[in-house]
Amino acid sequence: MPTRTTRHPITKHYRLATALFAVLALWLGAMPGASADSRAPAPRPPSVSPAPKPEPIAVRELPVPPTAPPGDAGACTSATGCVSAVTAGGFLPDGRTVTASFTYAGAPTAPDPRSMYRGNQLALIRTDGSTFPDGKPWKCVTCGVPAANQAGASGDFRYGQPFRDGRRVLAGTGVVDCSPYRLTDPRCTPAVTRVYPVRWNVTPDGSGPGGAVMGLKVHPDNVHVGWNKVIRPTAPGDGFDEIAYFGRLRFNPHPTSGTPLAPRYDIVKVTGLYSADPALNGHFFRVDPRDPTRLRYDQQGAVGEFKNFTGDGRSLIGIGNARSVNLDHFATSLTAGKSRRLDADPGYSDPATSSPDGTWTVAMDVRYRDRFHFMAGLPGVPPLVDMLPTGAAASAGYNIRMRRLFQPFLIDRYGDRGNYHGQQINACTTGPCSTLATGPGSTADSPFWAARADSYWSPDGTQVVYGQTYSSPADCGPPFDLAACPPSSEPGGRTSRLMLAHLTSREALRLPPVRPVSDSVPWGTPYHPGDPDPKRPHLPAGRYTLDGTSAGRATVDLVENAQSTGLTRISVSYKNYSDDGKTFLNGTESVENAGAPSSPVTFHTRLRISGEHTGTRTTSEPAGYTISPLSSLQGSYQPVGTMTTVLDGRVHAQPVSYS
Repeated sequence: MPTRTTRHPITKHYRLATALFAVLALWLGAMPGASADSRAPAPRPPSVSPAPKPEPIAVRELPVPPTAPPGDAGACTSATGCVSAVTAGGFLPDGRTVTASFTYAGAPTAPDPRSMYRGNQLALIRTDGSTFPDGKPWKCVTCGVPAANQAGASGDFRYGQPFRDGRRVLAGTGVVDCSPYRLTDPRCTPAVTRVYPVRWNVTPDGSGPGGAVMGLKVHPDNVHVGWNKVIRPTAPGDGFDEIAYFGRLRFNPHPTSGTPLAPRYDIVKVTGLYSADPALNGHFFRVDPRDPTRLRYDQQGAVGEFKNFTGDGRSLIGIGNARSVNLDHFATSLTAGKSRRLDADPGYSDPATSSPDGTWTVAMDVRYRDRFHFMAGLPGVPPLVDMLPTGAAASAGYNIRMRRLFQPFLIDRYGDRGNYHGQQINACTTGPCSTLATGPGSTADSPFWAARADSYWSPDGTQVVYGQTYSSPADCGPPFDLAACPPSSEPGGRTSRLMLAHLTSREALRLPPVRPVSDSVPWGTPYHPGDPDPKRPHLPAGRYTLDGTSAGRATVDLVENAQSTGLTRISVSYKNYSDDGKTFLNGTESVENAGAPSSPVTFHTRLRISGEHTGTRTTSEPAGYTISPLSSLQGSYQPVGTMTTVLDGRVHAQPVSYS
């Protein structure tokens, strides 16, 4: 296929997080938590750590099978199948092969042997230009696997995470296993491949109700996993919630109960990544035990929505608010519970993946585009109102209808500081970029192609693979962009592609395997099969004060719902409040809803900062700014009222409404 090479900088755009998880994640800040240990030296404070210079990065598109339209049986004439969509997966231990999810299309009907190339399947792609024995750079692993070899499996093979034995991959909700052969071995055929479902909520002997697991991430020790569970309302005053869990994978060859009654993996010794201590409310604030009228800021347990683990295996990556309405990633120690902020830009970031040594992060981020500063751009505002689901205000920022707006950013372990906001991997300014297509909008730095979750590091830390998706023409052009996007010029008009970034100046890491960590998470809550879903604690109603670290104070009023199961209103008044002694905050703000994350949220804001930075954040009055947290689920953004931030003379307005 022809290759297009570009070196010009990227224009501004892209990405959307998983719908419900993204909305919930924006308000599930912190809890009792964790430390940012890693195999690197102890970090220096960001203020004294020099920002890294932009490094050379070469980006190219990975080869995939020909394209065929979905639902057109027989349209594909390729002997190894055609695809309609592709999704990125992780590297095998050899560092030159990645997993991918192929959605096959156009296959002929049985008994044609090519009929096995249909639906969602796990595949491998060579990244070094080599091929498999059939001469192709790709290989389908699960195509043609007999039904008896995948009893109880869901058929979802997205987001492959290989184990370091090279024989197994956690993909979707199951483990693909080609033992005793490596997945790249020609002897790894459909006849010897097995797909084992993963279940949790089982007792140590394998009994219990069982339950499928979504969003699984393999811990670097290859023994443990993390995941999230969405909790739906069951009583008045309840709302949607999302709880993270941690547990041990155990192969169960002969289950005696639960489903399926076939070989499977059970998750045992489960811990909920939340605290049983009601004083720890999950949003970095707790009542001062020495004075019940005062609040303390305690940066612990920033889990919110669980995203991944650090490469060294000592911490998990979750999300929380260290500043008002500014959602960021945190590394939280599995043993100590202390949390370290990984990124700090006002732009929305989701998700983040850690380098094998835990010293770098690749974050899918919208920071290159001014869509979040209108609410998150005012510095020095503590996240007091974020004890309610303020993420509703962000629902317009990370997408335009179903158009993704994210791009991959490389960030060092000290995070955003000063003028350093990471390096966009596909900016194409420090190395060559190439794609398989040649038409308009096809370049690696095209604003019409947006990054998708997740990204994956090579074992030696020199490469990153990620997927992209192309915008629908209906979601481009005025009023969202200056230019409309042409149809995709990928082969067959395919709207997804896989990209490989090579960090060309880096020396390959040679790291020992991560040792198995403890099953116990001391700051978490042990889970037993059949336990009821937890109720996330919150601060009691009342009036509190929060002293600034350097000066001033905030007066905080909290109001609960009638069932005392959650907060419905938070009002804050600031007087010369400062956490750094440089920027001082005055004014008032309030947030209110019906006490559930699914309820519309209304902001009333009159804030002003002075000192090193000057600016304001205001809402239109008297009605304020109201937004539904379900907006992103519904593919619309129709706020009532406005919110505007002015920082150092620059005006940041909210995004254009859409439906």
